[in-house]
Parts: sequence; structure tokens; C-alpha cells
Amino acid sequence: MSVGAVVLPIVTVQPDFGSVISDVRQALVSDETFWLSCYKAGETSVHGKVLATLDDVDRDLVRLEGRDGVGMEHHNETVFAARCPALNVPRTRLAVPTKSYTGLSSNPRRATKITAFDVAPDGSQFTVGYHDGSVSIHSASSPSAPPTICKPHLSTVTALRFFPSSRVLLTTGNDFSVTIIPAELPDPSAASAPPAPAPARTFRGHARAVTSAAIVSRGRNLLSGSKDSTLRLWDAPSGEQIRMMTTAAPILSLSLGTGSASSSAAADGTLDPREVDTADKLAFCALQDGTFEQVDLRTKTRVFRSTAGTGASALNTIAYAAEHSLLATGSASGLVSIYDVRALGAPLTTFRRNSASVEDVAFVDLGRSAFALPHLEVNGTVPHTNGDIAEVGLAIATEDGLPYIASVHPHAPSVRAELVGTDCDPVRAVRVVQGEHLWTAADDGVVRQYRV
Repeated sequence: MSVGAVVLPIVTVQPDFGSVISDVRQALVSDETFWLSCYKAGETSVHGKVLATLDDVDRDLVRLEGRDGVGMEHHNETVFAARCPALNVPRTRLAVPTKSYTGLSSNPRRATKITAFDVAPDGSQFTVGYHDGSVSIHSASSPSAPPTICKPHLSTVTALRFFPSSRVLLTTGNDFSVTIIPAELPDPSAASAPPAPAPARTFRGHARAVTSAAIVSRGRNLLSGSKDSTLRLWDAPSGEQIRMMTTAAPILSLSLGTGSASSSAAADGTLDPREVDTADKLAFCALQDGTFEQVDLRTKTRVFRSTAGTGASALNTIAYAAEHSLLATGSASGLVSIYDVRALGAPLTTFRRNSASVEDVAFVDLGRSAFALPHLEVNGTVPHTNGDIAEVGLAIATEDGLPYIASVHPHAPSVRAELVGTDCDPVRAVRVVQGEHLWTAADDGVVRQYRV
């Protein structure tokens, strides 16, 4: 464990516990048990059982009785809480999916593992990418509608990003390329899948796998990051490269947002006429050597590079929340770090649960109702709604299949909710859409949606 990192507990429950409770409620069985376990690095794990029984008077009420050191509460159909006094684990929300999308791969010979994922900004559709270079686009409201399927890459799809219009898609791949493809909403009444769309633009120039991309403003300009240690700015209408910037190590992830760099660096020549809305943008690049860099798109210069601590591991993911002036990084060794972008020298807080790789992170607003429990206090106080940092949370996808929501308060980070549903399958992506819906995509080929 890293020196100074807060160790957070893990609460994990039998993935199909909802079905167990449903069977008892329907009187299919008189009672049934399911397992609930609590872990904390350096301490003895607690493995208990929860007994579900039907109330003798209210036949719609299922009572939950924790045994062997665990406890569980059932507040309503979708709100559950677990606790473990032995490990000082307080009441922790167990968030269950409101929707699960299965059978997304239309080719039974193709592995179902999802390598890239995104959700349209308007929430109408989502897209998944696979190892064979194919991409499928699905309706969120009509999951039975035939998906749009295309193959923009020769090998693994590494990143997918919807344009602000929600009808155009940016893709990156291990074949060194970036593409733009049409992404019209699938027709729910169609009997068969629509024709595969051809890329409207293909951007070439990277010498190694392109790992991530970002859309500048409305999409006239694009950014791509690669394992060739370059960050490239592109003109979308022409497909031409505007500028190439080098980084100190291969780029594994990037995040883009508005902001002003605390630097006196002068602009590098005149602004290229093809650039649109780049003057107020900051790009943050997570690097394979365990550091991250801040790049000012106005000056096209690196204005900050972090230091790598002893034994630092690759930074797999990075997320910038301009509205909160916060930056989050997740490492291959399970460490999550939160920074104030106005003072990047040292993190505000660092935490981890174990050594499982952090695959993706996304900021989420933890207002009074977001993943909260009735009368729940966080670190001794009820969450406020005045914009304080205590409201800010982070959704974290992990390789151990135990995604969670963390409060990122600098003095006392904590687990706000466990995102249940996967059965030890690595979760590769997490997205927050319209502030209300949280989505995950996992190696089991299933996309899950949670209601914030």
C-alpha cells in the first residue's frame, strides 16, 4: 500500500441476491440465504449470511437478518444497505442496476468482452467496441431494436466518444487510427440491422496504438493520445493534423475541459485558422510511467508534469472536472488520487481498496439524494447542497469486478455506494450521463445502468 493512502473497505454481496429476495416475496420458498462479505486490506475479512424471510403479517414485506458479523437493510425495491461492525464499515448503499443490456454481440463466434464504451449525451443510445475492431450502436430505450454494426478498425477498439449531437461517433483503435462514423439512432421497428456505416473520416499519423480521444467543443477539432507518446490535434472537416505535441511517456488516457493554465508561456506562433475553441482548453494526459501531464491548448505547451513516486504504476485513467477544479487519476495498482488543478503539486487525497487495477473513473455529483440512504450521515454530517467539495464523488471501475462510488472529501474519503451486479468480471468503463444515470460495461459483455 502507498504511504499516506487511505484504505477503503469493500462490501460485496451475492450478485443474484435480488432474485433470492424476489423468490421469498413470491412465496416460492419460505426462506433463503445469500452471502455478504466485507474486506479491508490488512484486516481479517468477514463473511456472513443474510437470511431472507417473509413477514408473518405483511406478506409483501421481506425481512433481512444478517448473521456472522454482517447486517443488511431493505429500504424499498431498489435501495439496500449493508454494514459490518467488525471492520467499522458503516451503512453502505448497495446500488442495483435499473437496466441490464445483454446479448450485445451479434456474432456468436466473437468474444463478448467489451473493450470500449460510451453513452450518447442525450442518453438515447450507447455504443460498445470489441477486440476484432468492430463497433455496435444500440438504442437505450429499445434494446431489442437491431443494432448498427460496423468495423472501423483492423484490431481492438480502444476508445469511443459520442459527439455532442449524440448522432456522430469518434473511435480509436490499436491499428494506429482514429475515425468518425455516423451514429443515427437505430430504428426500433426495423426487422433487421441497418447497413454498416462507413467512416466519414479516418485520421492517420500515429505510430502506435491510439488509446484515447477527446472532442473539442462541438467537434470541429479533435484530440487523440497514443502509445507513441504524442498528443495530436486534428481538423475534423478535412481530416488533417493541425499540431503534434510530445509527452514524456506513452499516453494511456486523456481528459479535456475548459480552464486556464497557471503558466506565463507565450503562444506558440499564431493560432491556426482551423482551430476552433481551443484557446480556453486544458488537456490532461495519463502516462504509462505513472505520471500525468497538463497541456495548454492555447500555447500548445506542457505546463505541468507530475512526479512518479517510488514503485509508481501506470496511470490507466484520468478525469478532469472543470466545474470543481478537480482532477482524478487511477493507477494499475489500484491507487486513486484527487488533485486541485489550481495547485497540482500534491494530491488532495489518495485512496485505494486493494491492488486491483483502476480501469476508468468519472466524476458524479453527490447531492443530498445521489446514492444516499434514508437518514444517512457521511463522515458524521448530512451531505450539503451548497457546492462544497463534500458533494463531489467519483465512480470507479475496477479490474476485480467491484465498481464503486467514492466521496472524495480530502479529509475523509469514503465509499458512498457499491455498484453490484457483476460476478467478478472486470469492469472496464464507467459513464455518468445527464447527472442522473450511471453506466458500466464489463468483460461479461453486459452493460448496466444505475439511477443516481
